[in-house]
Amino acid sequence: MAADTLLPWNGHDLEALLRLQPVGPSTFRTRHASPNVRGTVYGGQLLANAQMAASLTVPEGRDATALQFMFLQSADPARVVELEVSVLQDGKRFASRHVRGTQPATPDAPRRVVLDAQVTFATPLPGPEHATPMRAKGIDPATLPRMEDMPADVAGAVWRTLGYPLDSTALDLRVGDATQGLGLNSPTAALSFWLRTREPLPDDAALHAAAFAYLTDWWLNFAAVGIHVPQLDRDGERLHVASLNHAIWFHRPVRADGWLCFEVQSPCAGRGRGLSVAAVYDVDGVLVASATQESLSTPGSI
Repeated sequence: MAADTLLPWNGHDLEALLRLQPVGPSTFRTRHASPNVRGTVYGGQLLANAQMAASLTVPEGRDATALQFMFLQSADPARVVELEVSVLQDGKRFASRHVRGTQPATPDAPRRVVLDAQVTFATPLPGPEHATPMRAKGIDPATLPRMEDMPADVAGAVWRTLGYPLDSTALDLRVGDATQGLGLNSPTAALSFWLRTREPLPDDAALHAAAFAYLTDWWLNFAAVGIHVPQLDRDGERLHVASLNHAIWFHRPVRADGWLCFEVQSPCAGRGRGLSVAAVYDVDGVLVASATQESLSTPGSI
């Protein structure tokens, strides 16, 4: 594979999308690109690529604990992303890495810095435990409505106002509350949904952490904008929504190919930005991760 060449991606093989090509002891390159509806690289891929690159440089036995991530510029899906990893810390129990993602210059395009991230890992340690309980107990996610089966009027309103697709070839998403649907008429800015990869993944903790990062960019920010869809649709207005920064805290090892319940709330939106905060549970109701995302949400395009 040439340095500036990406291989075609079939749209559903998430493992292939997240595996990176080493080009040095601390530098890696993407092999594929997952474009979004705006024709740029899907933000979840960039999150996952940064997580994966960092994990390839840490000692064995250290679980992913946190990812702090800044989206800097949109990434061109026709160009590779190079990920350079720097060591911030290598202690007895903790490891911290800095990841910078760039798209090298070409004769037709300048160099682009597309992401900046800090990723931490640690060995498990004993200590006190508690967790916020899961609200959606006793639910079989396989029985819930699929996102792509939402009523046509709902799907149409979401597409007209936000440009959000309601399906994915790589991910299986189920609406968490069949009575509320997408919560467009809910009194609070919140959304509950279940999510997993459509295809099973191998038993590789680093790959599952990266795949989980990929998942967290899918519909997390909807909690900050969905409540406004009815009014936006009545006004004939469309929002430009894009991820600005993102954070994940891994409380426990997580499997991205098993059902995960995202209970998401948006405490605030204003001045062109909205914040979404998620608690993520496995099918047994165990809190496995928390995630936050601040997103741009402003009329038109910028």
